[in-house]
Amino acid sequence: MRIGLFGGAFNPPHNGHMSVARCAIKEANLDKLIFIPTGNAPHKEETQISREDRYNMVSEAISGEEKMSVSDYEIKRSEVNYSANTVEYFKSLYPEDELFFIIGDDSYNQLDTWFEPHRIMASSTLLVFPREGADVKSPAVMLPMDVVEAASSEIREKIKMGKDCRNLLPKKVFDYIIKRNLYGLRDLD
Repeated sequence: MRIGLFGGAFNPPHNGHMSVARCAIKEANLDKLIFIPTGNAPHKEETQISREDRYNMVSEAISGEEKMSVSDYEIKRSEVNYSANTVEYFKSLYPEDELFFIIGDDSYNQLDTWFEPHRIMASSTLLVFPREGADVKSPAVMLPMDVVEAASSEIREKIKMGKDCRNLLPKKVFDYIIKRNLYGLRDLD
């Protein structure tokens, strides 16, 4: 099997994430794509939105998507988790399968600052999606798609300012945010 690993805070998961996932499935001919919400990431501050809410929002976003699933591997861990550990964990689950690690070009260009990036590249092929329009060198594979301009931080800011952002989010994620009153969002109707 060909399996994509798509990690991130997903705070919240938005239409840009879904576009990347669909493009990766199509262009890399993936049999499965696993969303992996971060737990205790070394390069991000802990969010005020619970790990469970972020997991549930991803579950809502991918409901009905046959080839997509979500893993709680990172959110169940209390210690700092590195992508190298996550990729190797999934390689141990799928030793005979081909893994693809999905990453934005902004992160790809900082990969040399990550913890043991050689372990990621030894266990997977990098699938890079455009965020900044940066050059991507082999052995990574650039996904042929438009630059993903949506950012979770911008969506959170719009919510904070009371601006309508439902066009940036899958409907079920928007509904979940309202139901749980996340980010201070109340129904805009």
